[in-house]
Amino acid sequence: MKSFHLILRRHLSSQSWMQRHVRDTFVKQSRYQNYRSRAAFKLIEMNKQYQLLKPGMIVIECGAAPGSWTQVIVECLKLKPPECHKTGAVIALDKADFATIPGAICLPKTDFTSHISQARILSALNDRKTDLILSDMSPNVTGQHDYDHERILQLVYSTVRFASISLKDQGNFLTKIFNGNQTEKLIEDLNLIFQKVQKIKPEASRMDSTELYILATGFKGRG
Repeated sequence: MKSFHLILRRHLSSQSWMQRHVRDTFVKQSRYQNYRSRAAFKLIEMNKQYQLLKPGMIVIECGAAPGSWTQVIVECLKLKPPECHKTGAVIALDKADFATIPGAICLPKTDFTSHISQARILSALNDRKTDLILSDMSPNVTGQHDYDHERILQLVYSTVRFASISLKDQGNFLTKIFNGNQTEKLIEDLNLIFQKVQKIKPEASRMDSTELYILATGFKGRG
């Protein structure tokens, strides 16, 4: 009987999530504007507020699937084939498979945390430094908050290490986290290598989620 009640609660919770998803304004907008997911509006909002994306920039996007952020980046950088990579570029990658997006260098089925993958990115950069690194990477969520918090921080620190060797001086870094007991420590660590670090909760990020974004601006360089 206990097992039955547990299954029932999970079923009702799943139904509740689906009902919220169907009613979600951003889901409807994403369909109307042909974005691959509602997540596009998180980046649109943050870019509008902080002016992160400009034509001519070199951008790396980690955790790109299904590609909605990539769509926004391509639009903002004005990357139109076949001349799109003469000045700016976006390299978008994810462990999952996802359909390529015209104007972007897409690396599906690519684990960013792998040294081989990072070498591929550096090779694609062809000795150019990046203006902006974005990470929307997330582990498979278990529902155990502290555990999920620790696992996403592992992804974040992997991205920070890569940022420290690939960003231009004054470059910027934006990453997703699940808010938790190590968030302030992450901010302290980022303050060592960036001039300003702040937490952001976009309107498009569901209010009942612990999801936050950390924006670090003004990379201090490797000196």
